[in-house]
Amino acid sequence: MIAGGTSSGPVIQARNIRRVFRSSRKGEGLKGALKLLARPEYQEHVALKGVSFELEPGSFNGLIGANGAGKTTLLKILSGLIPPTSGEARVLGFEPFKRPVEFRRRISLVMGQKAQLWWDLPAIDAFDLLRAIYEIPLKDYRERLQLLSELLEVGRHLNTQIRRLSLGERMKMELIGAILHWPSVIFLDEPTIGLDVLAAQKLREFLRVFNEREKATIILTSHNMDDIERLCSRVLILRDGELIFDGAPNGLTQAGHSRLRVRLRETPSAEELSHVTAVPVTAIQVDEAEEGETKAIHFTVKQDRIVAILQALMQRFHIIDMGIEEQSLESVIHRLYVEGELRS
Repeated sequence: MIAGGTSSGPVIQARNIRRVFRSSRKGEGLKGALKLLARPEYQEHVALKGVSFELEPGSFNGLIGANGAGKTTLLKILSGLIPPTSGEARVLGFEPFKRPVEFRRRISLVMGQKAQLWWDLPAIDAFDLLRAIYEIPLKDYRERLQLLSELLEVGRHLNTQIRRLSLGERMKMELIGAILHWPSVIFLDEPTIGLDVLAAQKLREFLRVFNEREKATIILTSHNMDDIERLCSRVLILRDGELIFDGAPNGLTQAGHSRLRVRLRETPSAEELSHVTAVPVTAIQVDEAEEGETKAIHFTVKQDRIVAILQALMQRFHIIDMGIEEQSLESVIHRLYVEGELRS
């Protein structure tokens, strides 16, 4: 058994979490439909394959992976919406799927693609309902609402019907509604999805300040690497239901790789460049050229291979310009998804 989380120990613990979804398989046409009724066949999809980790109180953690990697499934297990098929999870010392009242009072789940407030109500009325549901003392409620509305700059919209707000303003209201009860653990599933640059930046700043002030433990899933790089001190990467990386973001970008940038007089394809340099196509990025300029080509490679790659390029092409750039987190994540490993 996993011990319950305390103020001095891990607040979230996962041990060998596995989740399998079972669905019926239908053949084509009427014959397939009749067979489904008479003798249904089932297929299984393994969403999580023995995931294990521990998170400390007050930490800000990024959970990333390609679509279908298991991110949302893991958040649903940790928040108690679905049980694991096997393995064990503890959040704040509770078994999430049992969903005791005290557990529900201390966590929050925000899903960027799903509205959780009542759209036909003004935001202030929705918050008043949440105050009653969570039995928040009136004094605490007023202080929290004032603080949150100031941090998110939405005070002038509190009396506006939620459906009439912009996407960015609605997302801010969703966040306020999710944390009015002051949860100790917050699960955020793509909170900045669909937001413009300014709205996403304001949401990120709010989350950073709230985490620093209130020491809430936060797990954030996002396809936006700006969210991860600017907020998270720890990153967990899922691929095909397996945890393939758990550590600080700079543990990825300092993995011995650099980005070699070159401009050539010629315009070879990525496949031709791969043949000449022996660099995998997945590690070559050919940018779109602006009018009047040649294309920039980026090779993500180990530092000790740069000289050999340049020599190979010079034997075949004319190099106009070159340089070595800092490796971005996004390029590392892309390599992990495509190549399936983190090389050192």
